[in-house]
Amino acid sequence: MKRPRKVLVIGVGRFGGALVDELWQSGCEVVVVDKQPEAVESVRSKTSAAFVADATDPAVLDNVGARDMDVAVVTAGEAFEGVVLCVSQLAQLGLKVIFARAANDRQAHVLQRVGATRAIQVENEMGRRLAVQVLNPVAGHILDFAMHFRVVPWSVTPAYVDKTLTEAAFRRFELNVIGWFAGEDAPRLNFAAPDYRLKQGHTLLLVGQEDAIEKFLAHAEE
Repeated sequence: MKRPRKVLVIGVGRFGGALVDELWQSGCEVVVVDKQPEAVESVRSKTSAAFVADATDPAVLDNVGARDMDVAVVTAGEAFEGVVLCVSQLAQLGLKVIFARAANDRQAHVLQRVGATRAIQVENEMGRRLAVQVLNPVAGHILDFAMHFRVVPWSVTPAYVDKTLTEAAFRRFELNVIGWFAGEDAPRLNFAAPDYRLKQGHTLLLVGQEDAIEKFLAHAEE
């Protein structure tokens, strides 16, 4: 049985609270850190653990088990310097996936430079999402459906080298291949025809549901 995804959420405002609620309903193990006791209490029943603490303190992050998390999300809307410090320390602890909330493009750039996997500008993203639904309600439903899928880059492993796309049979893992690129071609994406032959050094973009992606990645590493 697959273990639940462990997510650390730092900052519990309206955005952070909604995120915790959604993650908890999805079966994730959620750990929350916020300096405000009332904010922590408002979500405590939907977490595996909740701490009233300053997440800019490296000792706090270590004590709450940040090293063992699959994902960290820094949603705190306080002083930007504190958000940068928190993201930087999470990166130093070795977290591979760190999301951080940014107010503008400049902040997003800084956060990515210090270790954020993705900087989220909530207002911009929600504005684009709403525009899709206003202009085309059907496309809005498609977007909701697509939220359950992931697109991940996968570097060809030795067991798959020299196999054609047909022989690799990604469909048996319920995955599709969007395309591929080689180191010297990045970021140019090439179309993957059925007779395309996987090579060492090539990277494929795979799309599928979360469970299917994780099942394939575990298989490919064996």
